Amino acid sequence: MGLALDLFLTLLLELPIIALFFKRKKRPDALMNALMVNLISWPVAHILKISTDISIYLIEAIVITGEGIALWLLTGCGWKKGFTMSVIANLISFAVTSLIHIEPDIFQKPQMIIH
Repeated sequence: MGLALDLFLTLLLELPIIALFFKRKKRPDALMNALMVNLISWPVAHILKISTDISIYLIEAIVITGEGIALWLLTGCGWKKGFTMSVIANLISFAVTSLIHIEPDIFQKPQMIIH
């Protein structure tokens, strides 16, 4: 449940940031592209984090680069805008998800103990 909450928090943070970079008419397409990019990059980053000894900061740099390229190509914006969106959105979500640790147990009902 912890990974699902991290993904949810990442999307909750990154998608509105991406939306701010686009005018109202282009936002729906940009948000769908950003969602698709995140649904691919997020699991890849966590698989690398769990299964390799690569530094989390290097993994985040790879994610920023990959998402920047993907956003640039998929949204049709310039490469500077694509990378700027990726850097801002990913640094904010990385910082927040690194600071906030939600225990999955908070969603479980407390067990009643009968003596």
